[in-house]
Amino acid sequence: MLILRLWNYIVGYLVIRVDGLSLEKFINLTISNGIFLWGIKRSGYTTMAACISISGFKKLKGIARKVRCRVRIVDKRGLPFLLVRLRHRKMLLMGLTAFLIILYGLSSFIWTVDVEGNVKVPENKLLNALAKYGIRPGAFKKGLDISAIENRLVIDIPDIWWVSIQLKGTRAIVKVVEAAQPPPMVDKDTPCNIVASKDGIIHKMVVLEGQPMVKEGDTVKKGQLLVSGVVEDPETLATRFVHAMAQVTARTWYEGQAVCSLDEGLTRRTGRKVVHKFIDMGRWVVEYQKEGIPFEHYEVEEKKVPFFGEGRFFPVTMIVREYYEVEKLPASASLQDLKEIAQKKAMEDVNKKIPSNAKVVDKQVKYDMIEGKEIKATVYVEVLEDIALEQKITVE
Repeated sequence: MLILRLWNYIVGYLVIRVDGLSLEKFINLTISNGIFLWGIKRSGYTTMAACISISGFKKLKGIARKVRCRVRIVDKRGLPFLLVRLRHRKMLLMGLTAFLIILYGLSSFIWTVDVEGNVKVPENKLLNALAKYGIRPGAFKKGLDISAIENRLVIDIPDIWWVSIQLKGTRAIVKVVEAAQPPPMVDKDTPCNIVASKDGIIHKMVVLEGQPMVKEGDTVKKGQLLVSGVVEDPETLATRFVHAMAQVTARTWYEGQAVCSLDEGLTRRTGRKVVHKFIDMGRWVVEYQKEGIPFEHYEVEEKKVPFFGEGRFFPVTMIVREYYEVEKLPASASLQDLKEIAQKKAMEDVNKKIPSNAKVVDKQVKYDMIEGKEIKATVYVEVLEDIALEQKITVE
């Protein structure tokens, strides 16, 4: 629909007013003759307004005569009519042309660099590394080898596991995934014990080297000795030091919490909405489509859509604001929905703490009402994970 509106603006269109007693018949005949009308608004029983293309208007004469309707041009819109008005205003036309040329030229440069996903790696370190390879404010976009720059960043900064660089309009969006730091490893020629990296209940043990100090079903604490690297021969009573190796799977628990206000659950969308559209050209925001908001209570969602594809050549975006009407509900009607929202947020909280290699085996949720105003959801998640941690043995 946006492309069609843009095309109609480029080729020009007319706003017409139709007066007569057979408006429905008029519309049916235009459709059957391949004439497209849009933006139809009926202001009375015998009057309506609509938009039509220039070529379509030329075909209306016979139809209007047939249904005995009167058709008048109310307004002329679009680029051709704008250029006609500017024909005698050459300086304004030259200024507009110069503005478009400058806008196109400025869109060929990077003006902002946004970094996302870094937690441990300082942003300044990433920005300096990017500037070294040409990703910086004021840099010319053409000629940048994005794939090569991504590979160089991964090599230069060991704490980064993956990098993605996207050029959208005048922005360079850099997304990074930091490398997960593995637990400290002890050289295999060095004697070591296996200790518990966290509290848990032993589910399964596979000991490859060393003396087991616990068995399946035992409860262990963080730092407790699981497999000893000090092995005594029962026959010779000789003691030898080995590099203990084992896989120790234990049941561990993680907790996540979230609090939601009762006010969050006392509204529900009715299905009605109003859309506002604006054209964002950086410094200037131009109103494109706007109407009044007839709702007393509403929620707003905003999104940005590139006006010209991905905005690589023109840094122009469409801002779309959607106003959704909401109605208030009694607390009893929305309590269950609020619990689900709180549980979802609590799960998001706990998922940040669970290792990627852990297997979830059970989940329990507890709800608490706080002073009649908030609901607190606590999620307890039981997982199976390897808690074996190597610890060097100091031999004196």
